[in-house]
Amino acid sequence: MTAFRVGDQVTIHNSQTGPERIATVDAFTEGNRCMVLSDGTKWRADGQRQWRVGSGYYKGPVVERTRPGDIEIVTRRRAIGVIRKFAQDLNMDSPFDAAALTRIVERIQAEQAAAPKPAISTPEASED
Repeated sequence: MTAFRVGDQVTIHNSQTGPERIATVDAFTEGNRCMVLSDGTKWRADGQRQWRVGSGYYKGPVVERTRPGDIEIVTRRRAIGVIRKFAQDLNMDSPFDAAALTRIVERIQAEQAAAPKPAISTPEASED
């Protein structure tokens, strides 16, 4: 018996980097031993490894039920990737005019100003 049901929201979770993708369970095949997710990937019904022929030591992503905070982590990870890709491809030949780039810079500066500042601990404060 599987811990997942068709329609369940799940997170593909990497043991080193945390939540990677959000998907839903679309179907079970192979006599309910293989779980097919909405992204097209196939997993063992228990979610512990991807479905494939053969065996051996496996240390890779696993499927878990979506937990509070998973969606935010995945969304943040994807947004950071898009921003990095944009910045990496940005050069003087980019199709953006000065006004568009200025708006982007202003938005970044506004978000940085609104972000909570990390607490800085000083050696004097910790000696008390």
